[in-house]
Amino acid sequence: MLFTKLKKAIGLDIGTHSIKAVQMSRSKGKLFVDEVGYVLVDRNQVNADPVNAHASAVREALRNMAVTQSHLVCALPGQTVVIRYPRLPESARDNIDTAVEQEAGHNIPYDLAEVTLDYDVLEEIDEGDQKQLKVLLVAAKHEIIESRMQILEAADLQCAVLGVDSLAIADAAEGCDFLRVGETVAIVNIGLTSAS
Repeated sequence: MLFTKLKKAIGLDIGTHSIKAVQMSRSKGKLFVDEVGYVLVDRNQVNADPVNAHASAVREALRNMAVTQSHLVCALPGQTVVIRYPRLPESARDNIDTAVEQEAGHNIPYDLAEVTLDYDVLEEIDEGDQKQLKVLLVAAKHEIIESRMQILEAADLQCAVLGVDSLAIADAAEGCDFLRVGETVAIVNIGLTSAS
């Protein structure tokens, strides 16, 4: 059987008020917007069945997109996720999973059994005569992830990537070369119920 790498991605923003979707493809090193979708969530249906109200809006927003040929990328709202940037001694690299979990116990305001943790080593820095690892640590409560997954399952979708919207916005700004050394940039995410 011949497997082909998917060349399209759909970014899906599941908001309180509306669903936004954008399908992009890459060709010759450039990104192209193929389709966009925007649908208001039915406020009457939200009161009766919020999961199906959002799932219906998701299906409608994706109606003109090649979902089966794309990676689906979703995000959790930034205000529902704990993000920290701890520093670990360079020696922790050999047992990084354990070191990050121990650090999370000090930095996350929830019982670790209640959250899903993820991390990435951002860079190695010199602190005086010691090398340290700067780590991006993200924790989300299981119930927050489950609520997002319920909507996707009700819409008959599977998510390839589940990120954090505030980090995704920063990544997009960097990818579009909006963040430059020596410049100050403000990135604001304004939603119906929160802004970050």
